[in-house]
Amino acid sequence: MTGAPMYQNGDEVYVFYRMDVRCERHRKYLAVLDPRHGGYRPRMGMAEGWVPARVTNYDADKRPGEVCVEYRWPHFYNKQGQATSSSTGWTEWYQTDHVCKAPAASAPRLALNPPGLQPELAIVAFRWGGRDEISHCSQWGDTGASSSDTFFKAFLDQAVQPELRTNYEVWIVYIEDHSDMVKIAETAHLIFGPHHPARRAKKVCAMHFVYPTSFEESCVPTSQTGGDNGAGLVDQKSFFRMMKAVERAGLPTQFPHCSGLYEQLASKSWTYHLALTPHLRVPPTIAVPRSLIEAEHGVARSAGLAIQSLREVKRQQAMLRGESATDCEITKGVTKLGFSWEALDVKFWQGQKGLETSIYDLTQTIEISDELTSQPHDCDSLIVQEYMPHDFEFRVYTVEGRVEASIFTKFCSIKANQEFGDFKQHFNKEEAVKDWMGGDAAAFADGERQCMELTSHWLAWLRSQTCEVPPAIRFDYFVGRKPSQPGKAEVWTLELCELGFSMLAHDKLPKKVFGAMLRSCLGRPILNGSDNDKAEEPEKKRLKGAGACNGV
Repeated sequence: MTGAPMYQNGDEVYVFYRMDVRCERHRKYLAVLDPRHGGYRPRMGMAEGWVPARVTNYDADKRPGEVCVEYRWPHFYNKQGQATSSSTGWTEWYQTDHVCKAPAASAPRLALNPPGLQPELAIVAFRWGGRDEISHCSQWGDTGASSSDTFFKAFLDQAVQPELRTNYEVWIVYIEDHSDMVKIAETAHLIFGPHHPARRAKKVCAMHFVYPTSFEESCVPTSQTGGDNGAGLVDQKSFFRMMKAVERAGLPTQFPHCSGLYEQLASKSWTYHLALTPHLRVPPTIAVPRSLIEAEHGVARSAGLAIQSLREVKRQQAMLRGESATDCEITKGVTKLGFSWEALDVKFWQGQKGLETSIYDLTQTIEISDELTSQPHDCDSLIVQEYMPHDFEFRVYTVEGRVEASIFTKFCSIKANQEFGDFKQHFNKEEAVKDWMGGDAAAFADGERQCMELTSHWLAWLRSQTCEVPPAIRFDYFVGRKPSQPGKAEVWTLELCELGFSMLAHDKLPKKVFGAMLRSCLGRPILNGSDNDKAEEPEKKRLKGAGACNGV
């Protein structure tokens, strides 16, 4: 080897640190600006970005392309407030493209970030900080649930790293309960003002990776549902107060959606708000006020009034569509809670007595693990819908206003507790036609066509809420054959699933969704917008209709 070595022992450098890559699973350390930021909740600091270090070993012959360093930054803390010690001799090998020399004219005080560096993007990520780790079932696929560390790391690995390399930062705020969110809500303008290091980036945004719930934190219905003691679930009122305060401080939300839209989707309030908008095909839906339920004899009275109101909504829907309004009887339905996740808190009912039982179960006491427990949630209403007969559910995945995937699913049974179970899925439409539609391919095609039209309408509605096409969103529809009409289908809107939806282990979808998320963070034009339609791949189709493309 000739010439001077690239590095020498003792050189002051900066290294591109990645917490989720460098640290052990249970010992992930943030570089915090001040020890108090790591010691007191809510704990916050930089998880990915350039941090100061010193070269301890460089041998281009024995380990080409690598440099061994010791970290110089003295303040590394994990989410439980445990700190590293600068005397432990913590050294690591870095690839040379993740190392840069510190400026020769060093500042009097050690700086966390290289002087003069302006990252392309800074993400302020609000993540779960509790002791219990978030678990997820195999249906979520390799990316995991959207509240999990797995999901956020997949986003960084599959989209941010390949595009921006080392030209970005991630700042994490750990959320453990409502008290953390209340503190941030009251001080967001002080914490995330122009002085915060994240604000020097060309683009800065907030991303929220916890689930707002209406249930009290750590209550039995939360802690005994799933296998993680309710990890990732936080008080919805405190959450949205925090989210809105962060947005007012100048950090736009880029995951999952801006606060107004996210609150509509998470609360499911859109179902009864839009039940009388006929072209959106929402099943007859009403809100049953909690005050009515909790009054004397309120369960029975509210069930009776709910059925009457559902009939009136069904009659109005028929009139608005120019259909016969003579048969508006309703015998089956579902009762739902808002701010509930993964098909929980949905009860099937038949007749008024069945509706009374579902209302009681969701507001008073319910059986969990063979014991009765209360229902301590703050939903101000219950959602009651007519049950729509169907053959299967059609899940339509859109990315930047385009349909990028579709999956066919079905809950094949109703369990003894009146919840839906025995979940099945098909990726192949021929299998769905054979197994669930009696081989009626024409009816399937008719249902698919209607679902695509509906998706166009829903994208237009979403844009009216946010002035933007969402990076990605999933639409779930009921599809069923029309009785005595072979080749014809009837469809209904079942769910609008916010960004972070389950991708059911689809092999190509995560990369597309993550790419759209990054483009949204960077404020870049939609990849497949109307200006680029001529360059589309032949097999891809843009939805036709108002609001379905970026140019409308």
